[in-house]
Amino acid sequence: MEIIDMDHKGNGIGKINNKVVFVPKSILGDECEIEVIKIHKNYDVAKIKNITKKSADRIDALCPYYDTCGGCNISNLEYDKQLLFKLNKVKNIFKKYLEMDINPRVIDSEKKFGYRNKITYHYDNKLGLISEFSGVIDIHECLLVSDKVNNLYKKIKENDLSLVKLVTIKECDNGLILSIIGEMNIDNLCDLCIEININNKTVYKREDGFITLNNIKYMISDKSFFQVNTSNICKLYDEIVRYGEFTKNNQVIDLYCGVGSISLYISKYVKSVLGIEIVEDAINDAKENAKINNIDNVKFLCGDVSKLIDGNINGDILIVDPPRIGIDEYSLEVINKSKINKIIYVSCDPMTLVRDIKKLDNYELSNISVVDMFPQTHHTECVCLLSFKN
Repeated sequence: MEIIDMDHKGNGIGKINNKVVFVPKSILGDECEIEVIKIHKNYDVAKIKNITKKSADRIDALCPYYDTCGGCNISNLEYDKQLLFKLNKVKNIFKKYLEMDINPRVIDSEKKFGYRNKITYHYDNKLGLISEFSGVIDIHECLLVSDKVNNLYKKIKENDLSLVKLVTIKECDNGLILSIIGEMNIDNLCDLCIEININNKTVYKREDGFITLNNIKYMISDKSFFQVNTSNICKLYDEIVRYGEFTKNNQVIDLYCGVGSISLYISKYVKSVLGIEIVEDAINDAKENAKINNIDNVKFLCGDVSKLIDGNINGDILIVDPPRIGIDEYSLEVINKSKINKIIYVSCDPMTLVRDIKKLDNYELSNISVVDMFPQTHHTECVCLLSFKN
């Protein structure tokens, strides 16, 4: 079968008897022998048995687990081709669902490998990463994390893991935070960590973890969310600053603010920032982060955005950085009626982004950037500027 296109998740697309077949790890221009592994009414899913003719764009992936691991899925493309894939993906989605022809600015990643500050391993008779097709694969190391993280992973594997379900490692500027779901002995791990949590309880702590961006120090805890590509966060947040064109008169609302990373980053440009976030640990970190950095023009509220948005959306500029599922219906309705001047929408899923933009029909798209926060994968981060139709 010839691969005639690629879908938004980086899978190759071919046809057998006019029925669409999705083939993970294949790329446009490949010719493959395939095995159909899942049959559906309108499409099938297959895996590559043999590549009979390689696409001109295909390269050999550096990772030895590429063919079986479910993590990286476009490592078989040169990096400039990965960026082109992501650009075209966003353009196609906006064209298909919003009938818009857009020309996004594309910002690459400083690091192509070793960029992730967080990784989760699963245990199923072995500790490793989720397979492309099923189960867990055992690995020696992951190329998306640092040597420091890989060394801790190898040390963990020396222990009895029979009662372990999940292992998460976060990398901070000053060390590693280890979180375990299940039970295991940690005596041989303390020297390699600044904090260890078992079943959401801290059992060892030497010091708080932190990451510094643009001279702002952020405390990182077990449960709070932080962008995973540390080396590229400033590029992402600088796009927010560029679109905001902030002044000292601006009152900004930051929805889904997490540990206050965006709120604190932009605080020096504006009069005030109000951040809202549902995760209590994240809000506690946000307040602590403001205190650590002596920033006094930010305020944080803990609660569901949909329940706190009424009465708290009084300002000039709104920043939204929702989870992958996007913004809830009620909040979209309130935002659309708010008449706030600018909305800066940060999205990790272009599909939910266009869905939400369609509902914000009192606003028009003024600008958009694609920022590569996830090299080697199909995942794509966008920053959009939406302006009120006055």
